[in-house]
Amino acid sequence: MRMSSRPGDLEDLYDPEHVARVRQRHQRAFAWQPQGWIPLGIHVVNPEHMSGLEYERWLEPEHFFAAQYQVLRDTLVVGSDLLPLVAINHLGHAVISSMLGAEQFMPDIMGATLQEVGPTPLPVFSSIEQVAQMEKPSLDAGIVPQVERFLTYYRQRLPEWVHVVAPMPNGPFTMAMELRGSDFLLDLKDSPHLCHKLIEMCARPQAEVEFRLRGLTGESLTEHVTNFGVLGVGLRMGEDSIVNLSPSMLHEFCLPAYTLINSLCGGVGHIHFCSLIHSRFAHIYPALADAEQVAVVSSQFGWEYYQEHLEELRGRLAVESFYGDAYGYVCGKYGSFRTWADQFVPRFKDESGLVLYCQVESAEEGRRVWESWRRAHQI
Repeated sequence: MRMSSRPGDLEDLYDPEHVARVRQRHQRAFAWQPQGWIPLGIHVVNPEHMSGLEYERWLEPEHFFAAQYQVLRDTLVVGSDLLPLVAINHLGHAVISSMLGAEQFMPDIMGATLQEVGPTPLPVFSSIEQVAQMEKPSLDAGIVPQVERFLTYYRQRLPEWVHVVAPMPNGPFTMAMELRGSDFLLDLKDSPHLCHKLIEMCARPQAEVEFRLRGLTGESLTEHVTNFGVLGVGLRMGEDSIVNLSPSMLHEFCLPAYTLINSLCGGVGHIHFCSLIHSRFAHIYPALADAEQVAVVSSQFGWEYYQEHLEELRGRLAVESFYGDAYGYVCGKYGSFRTWADQFVPRFKDESGLVLYCQVESAEEGRRVWESWRRAHQI
């Protein structure tokens, strides 16, 4: 399918040899194959292009397409280690939670990045005992039909070489906690069997919906382009709430659910959790490294854990990192991105198991970051 309203606008920026090279860089990094290069993707999200976006129209693809198109074009101009894509990232955790009956709390204003912002599900269960009566939802429940309309609208208006990616699903533990609320943490001790049931009931629809939506856009069922242009395998899930768990509880409540989902989605997958400037949650990495079905951990400051614990991770758990606050953090701490890159890259470029990406506000800034990255690999 070809873009008709802006002929040549994207085609002039498409370099199939570069795309093939990026695919190979991602594949080799996650397979722990040294290549003398650390993949770095650079998203360009200019706030000026987000002007006028409103959450009142959150389910209207016509309202968001122009902004998404501009993000794609500006990002292609930089030419970094990202696959070309348009991803629906503004729906937050609404897809699966809406299937399970959750009402959504809407933000007052539109987020400026179209990256993992969106409505927040409100709890469904006032008591964990209610889970005993829970039934499997229909795949047509909630906002799934509207998401399908989004994907179809985008797919029909973008070139075939641009990946159209459905909303990133929440992980099963995080979804279960959203449906039950913070009391779910107490339920883990008081009613573990019902907690396991709720987590599993959150897990199965994720795999089923993912297959359905990938079939709609023509995306592969055996490999996965993440919502941020990184080629992986299986499914990338957001599991922010696991930071509340001890390693033993992660093993008990989360790893079996990851096994279930990934057995349906490529065998192994990616788990994301947010790390912050003031909180790294380092206890998560060893627990995920124990899970054969988790190939990649994704977290903003995961690159720090990688540089300190490379030998423990090697061949067991690859790292995707550097988005969110990490880019600004290194610029502030080291004085510039270039200064940090000149120290980090020579130390780790001949290793593997690491893919980075960040976000900037202009193509000009993106080009400067990309040139600094290339220069650091020559040191």
